Parts: sequence; structure tokens; C-alpha cells
Amino acid sequence: MKIKELKELQLDGIKESANIGGGHAATALTQMLGKEVGVEVPRIEVMPIEKTPELLGRNVGITVAALTKFFGDVTGRNLIVMSDKDAKTLIHILLNEEIEGDREISEMGISSIQEVANILCSSYLSAISEFLGLMLLPSVPFIVRDDFRAIISSAYLEFSGEEEYVFCVKTIFHFKEPRKELDAYLLLIPDTDGLATMLKAMDLL
Repeated sequence: MKIKELKELQLDGIKESANIGGGHAATALTQMLGKEVGVEVPRIEVMPIEKTPELLGRNVGITVAALTKFFGDVTGRNLIVMSDKDAKTLIHILLNEEIEGDREISEMGISSIQEVANILCSSYLSAISEFLGLMLLPSVPFIVRDDFRAIISSAYLEFSGEEEYVFCVKTIFHFKEPRKELDAYLLLIPDTDGLATMLKAMDLL
């Protein structure tokens, strides 16, 4: 694999694709909520999957993740991850539902996060597909609430390659009513063969 040889030009291309996907997601979320939503992609990087817990910090605790599989020319998994606090704030914005402390998220809250994750994941995959000239089709998201290390370990066990890398897309939601900024990460985890296909599309193999 030549994943470590990803040049700034390739990452810029993926970031620009993610920005386009974020724009589409913002439009869809604005229509869904009836209030303006912005989606910003300030950073994208590639790292070994086992290092991804560092993204949210050592003391992040419980997180909420939307897990999807994707199919087509490349197969693998997506995770959209946010802290438990931000997930509950998002539910409050979407449903006007307060969730205090360590209370579990309601079924309606889970459904609302699932819908947002579906919009975000589909928008990102569509834009990245266009950039790479590949077909990527997502499944319906499955919501998990757990310690992030446990979530990523479960995803890691699905793969058997010696080096598993993940494309990390930091996402910031900007809400104007109420005025809030929420962080999330999209983790694009191609399987070993899928990673090779993506690298070939970027002339790295």
C-alpha cells in the first residue's frame, strides 16, 4: 500500500469533495428542519484505525456513532461519531427534547440522529464517489451508544488486513436557531481491497 504517500493534492481533492458533500447535507438538513444549518469541513486526514480514539480526546467517554456499510466499487464501513453531549444537544435542536445527564436517548431521538447521519453519509459518499470516479452506496445507519474505543474496536475486528487506514473527515454543524456549533467525525473505513481501489483511482498504486 502507498497510503503514506498520499500527497497534499490528493487530500485537498478529497477535502474539496467532502466540502461539496457537506454543502449538500446542509441544504437537506435546512429543508428538513425549516431553519438554516451550515456544515463545515475544516480538516481531513488519514490515519491507522487504531489511532482514531485520539480524535475525540482521551476523556471523551460515551459517544454516539452511526454505523453504515457501503457497497459498490469499494466496500467498507462508515462511522459518524459525536460525543454523547453533542448528540443530546442535536436531539434537543431536532426535537426540542431535553435529555439530562446519563439518561438514555429515546427511540425518537435515535431515529432523528439516524436521519441526520443518513443525510450526511449519503452526501459525503456521493461527492467522494464523483471525485474518485467510483460507485459508493451506503446502507441504512445503525446507531450505537458506547465508549468510542469499544465502538472502533468492533469495527476494527471486521477487517483482516495488516494495515487498516481510515479517512477522517472532521465536520462542524452550525445552527443559527439556537446558536450552536456541534462537532462530529466521519470515519471512512474501506476494506483492504477497497482501499487499493481508492488508491488506484488516485494514481497511488
